[in-house]
Amino acid sequence: MTENFCTPKFLTKEIAHRATLTALDVIYASPLRLELQPTRGQLHVVVLVPGMKDDRPDYSEWPNYQIQPVALYEHTLGNAKDFPYPFIEISRCKAIQLWHDRNDDRTDIVPHLLFPGDAPFWGGVKRRGIVVACSGIQPWLDKLVSGMVADLIVALTHNSWMGSDDRADDERCFLS
Repeated sequence: MTENFCTPKFLTKEIAHRATLTALDVIYASPLRLELQPTRGQLHVVVLVPGMKDDRPDYSEWPNYQIQPVALYEHTLGNAKDFPYPFIEISRCKAIQLWHDRNDDRTDIVPHLLFPGDAPFWGGVKRRGIVVACSGIQPWLDKLVSGMVADLIVALTHNSWMGSDDRADDERCFLS
């Protein structure tokens, strides 16, 4: 990334980290673990957020500000060397497919949109401009983890916004 590259101000790596750990606690440390029965204690989670080159002070590229995916946060549970499958690569592939709308965030893949080299698996979400993908356990639990992470990120980010100086200052026309 260059110094002129920006991601959403209130959606931070720390928020993504906290959201991921909270979702994993539900799957692995809550009473639901017995009912959900994750197949293994190994997985990988990817969080993609929108990013753009920030040349806006001089508006040199107005109105052409391309949004591109930025890997804000990744989390590995377990030792990747011991993974029976390439969960890191699979979750990244799921994420980019979701980002480009080549996976429709449901409970199956979209075969007519798969490219050579794509992962033919489901288990992620695209919500409110962010993508979260998980790989390592049952696909419905991969999707559950992803959905919880995405929703927690939105809620935690909203809380951050509500307590910010940017929101509190009625005279401010642009975020600091």
